[in-house]
Amino acid sequence: MKFESLPVLGIGVSLSLAARPDPVALAQAPGGPQFVEYAGLAEADSVAAEVARIHAAGVPVLFHPSYINFCGSFPNHAGWLAATAAHVAAVGSPWFAQDCAYCFWEEGPSYSTQLGYFIPPILNEASLERAIARVREVQAAVPAPVAVEPPPMSFVVGGMPLFTFFGRLARATDCALLLDMGHLVSYEMASGRRVLDHVDELPLDHVIELHIAGGRLRQAADGPVYVDMHEAPVLEESWRMLAALLPLLPGVKALCYECEGMDGDTVLHTLQRLRAMVRDGSATPALVAAAGAGP
Repeated sequence: MKFESLPVLGIGVSLSLAARPDPVALAQAPGGPQFVEYAGLAEADSVAAEVARIHAAGVPVLFHPSYINFCGSFPNHAGWLAATAAHVAAVGSPWFAQDCAYCFWEEGPSYSTQLGYFIPPILNEASLERAIARVREVQAAVPAPVAVEPPPMSFVVGGMPLFTFFGRLARATDCALLLDMGHLVSYEMASGRRVLDHVDELPLDHVIELHIAGGRLRQAADGPVYVDMHEAPVLEESWRMLAALLPLLPGVKALCYECEGMDGDTVLHTLQRLRAMVRDGSATPALVAAAGAGP
C-alpha cells in the first residue's frame, strides 16, 4: 500500500456526532478543525444528515468504526464489512481506522458496547497471526486504506513489545497505522516498557494518523493505570509522547484531538497548541504547511 497519494487533512477533531461539542460550530470558528472524525453505526444512513452538515461547512470527514475485529479467531461478518465499504464511500472518507482489539466475543455482527470497552490483543506470535488474517479479511472487503490502532491497555498479556507486534502486522498486511498518545502511555504504564525503545521496529512511514485525547490516572497496587477519558484534560504524559514522536514520523496526514464532551473554547485552545507543536517539531512537511493554514 502506498500512502503518499492520500490527502493531508491537517489538524482536526474526533467526536460523537450526537454529543457536544457541535462539529459544525467548531469548523466555522476561527482556528477550528480542518477535518472531523467520527464513530458511528455501520450503516451510512445513520449519520447522513450530520455528515451533510459538516460537508456543507467545507470540512472533510473520517469514519472511525468501533465494531470490526482486527484480532481474534472469529471472522468479521460479511454483511457488516459490505456496509462499512458502502459507508466509507458514501461519506468520502479517504481511509478508516480502528483499534486492533476485541470488540465483541462471538461470531456474527456486534458493537464494542457488547463488552463496554476494547480488550487488547495478546502480544504473542499466535495472536499476531490471527490479527494478520483479520486485517487482510477487512482489506479484501473494504477498498479504502485501513489504519490499525494500538488500543488502550489497562493490562498487558504476552511478551512481544507493542511496536514489534504492530510493526510486523503493518509490514505483513501493508496496512497504515494510527498512534494514539494516551494509548501508548497506557501501554507503558501497564507493561513497564518504553515504546520508543522499540520504535525502530515500527515502519514509521506507515503512520498516517495521530490521536491525542484526555485521560486520567487511576492508582492501583502496582502503580498508576491510564484511563482513556475523552471528556477529561489531556495529561502531560500524552503531550510528552506526542512531542517525542512528531520528529520521527515522515508521513502523517492527520493529527486528531478526541474531544467528546469538551467545551468549544477548550477544543479551540487545544487545536492551537497542536498546530504550534506541529510547526515546531513535525517531520512531515505537508502537515507543517497544513498547520500554518487556516481551518
